[in-house]
Amino acid sequence: MPKIFTKTGDKGETGRFDGTRVPKNDPQMEVQGTIDECNSAIGVARAHIDDDQLDSILKNVQSLLLVAGSEVTNVGHDNRLPIITKENITMMEALIDDVEDGLDPLTNFILPAGGKASAHLHVARAASRKVERRLVSLRETSEVNPVLLAYFNRLSDTLFVLARHAAKLSGNKDEIWINPRNAY
Repeated sequence: MPKIFTKTGDKGETGRFDGTRVPKNDPQMEVQGTIDECNSAIGVARAHIDDDQLDSILKNVQSLLLVAGSEVTNVGHDNRLPIITKENITMMEALIDDVEDGLDPLTNFILPAGGKASAHLHVARAASRKVERRLVSLRETSEVNPVLLAYFNRLSDTLFVLARHAAKLSGNKDEIWINPRNAY
């Protein structure tokens, strides 16, 4: 394993998988960094989860986020790297349906709360939405796999449902948003 520090980025550039160097604020690097934020938020949530099944689901999501990050910067379309597929989206949709079956139906907006794991999953959900926005911006100047956009849209839905599930597992109820106009 090479050393963690290489000093090659000390002047504001970073290397891509194909060996090319780009500025660290390159739009592709921005998307990749935002994917890393989402992945890290999921990691923090996992640190607060005692349920093996939920932990396994989130670990799989983290693995796919590494795939998504490499796909964004795979400008040479190197076929050694995996990509996000429609099957990944289909599997998330089935997961959403399955998890929602065990939750009370939503009748109100809820606050991003519900205990430590749930709150961190809501942060990850917000980060997933941020990735979506960055992908839309990137699409203006570069080729973007449309499946990636759909994946991150569905991922935010998945993280929302999993946040509610984590809240339920920890004994917390959805915290209903109360319109301030109706609070008095």
